[in-house]
Amino acid sequence: MAGQHALLSPSSAHIWLNCPPAARLAAQYEDAGSTFAQQGTDAHELCQHKLEKALGIQTEDPREHLAYCDAEMERCSDDYASFVMETVAEIKKTCPDPTVMIEQRLDFSRYVKEGFGHGDCIIIADGTMHVIDFKYGVGILVSAEDNPQMMLYALGALELLDSLYDFGRISMTIFQLRRDNVSTWEIGKDDLLRWAKMTLMPTAQLAYDGKGEFHAGDHCLFCKAKANCRKRAEYNLELARYDFQKPEQLEETEIAAILDRVDQLVAWAEDIKEYALAEALRGVKYDGYKVVEGRSVRKYTDEAAVAEAVAAEGKDPYERKLRGITDMTALLGKKEFERILGSLIYKPSAKPVLVRDSDRRPEYNTAKSDFEE
Repeated sequence: MAGQHALLSPSSAHIWLNCPPAARLAAQYEDAGSTFAQQGTDAHELCQHKLEKALGIQTEDPREHLAYCDAEMERCSDDYASFVMETVAEIKKTCPDPTVMIEQRLDFSRYVKEGFGHGDCIIIADGTMHVIDFKYGVGILVSAEDNPQMMLYALGALELLDSLYDFGRISMTIFQLRRDNVSTWEIGKDDLLRWAKMTLMPTAQLAYDGKGEFHAGDHCLFCKAKANCRKRAEYNLELARYDFQKPEQLEETEIAAILDRVDQLVAWAEDIKEYALAEALRGVKYDGYKVVEGRSVRKYTDEAAVAEAVAAEGKDPYERKLRGITDMTALLGKKEFERILGSLIYKPSAKPVLVRDSDRRPEYNTAKSDFEE
């Protein structure tokens, strides 16, 4: 997998399409990386290896150099490879020789200056091109619908393959197993090209030039400049006009406005704290604040030696605990798990949560709706 990243990369498209000048602003910040990012990179390498192996392509096992590779990653990559192979098998019912490309470099610089990316899996069949993207992250549920990252991959694949194959539809799928999410969305080739010319090209040019208007929103959560972006601060501090009134003193429209931003407000506050700590450790002084050593807890220096010492005293150093459902499924296998334990599993009713109307889950019966019924 390539280590290069374009200024206007597919993975950050939701940021620079919503806030064009953010691309140049974010480029000034170092990419500190994270455990989650490295886990995603490792999971992609494992997925690539297993899919290539399933397709009969010579491939090297990457496990030896992966920083994070556990049972969960093994399961997710297994299921991803199985999903792609099942998709290929289904396509073969109507197209005997589909083309499958893995980690393909895709150039869409016709629409986005210096734009390129790498598609996890592209499948070309009669009439339809399939773009499949693996997501290992668990924090954000990702939808394929109107997903700009997927649309950029599709444009890159069109540049590469449109003259060789005849297809009018593009099917885009997000495979996010850790969120039980397989999201698929289709778009016509003409509609995709229309979006590219009418929306993508002018916005990408603004972003490349560092021009346009700053705009705050959900996309800020993934921007490198999120902690000290003035537009984001203004956006969140607009809630101060409610002057910390009690909820019962607010009108329903005001509460709806607050609900629409409260998660971003909390995230922004955490980003400010994290940024301020990093700057303070570098020597920046904030009036009324100082850096101190946090609280710590005791830990064993050598767990094996601890267990041996306790066992020598005739005591059991371990506590027995029933495996969780995920670990038990891995131990037994899905089919055997259902056969042996299916009748012993139940799913309790979940607590109600307040979400946006766009959420696909059916509406919960409130006390008011129960009364009306």
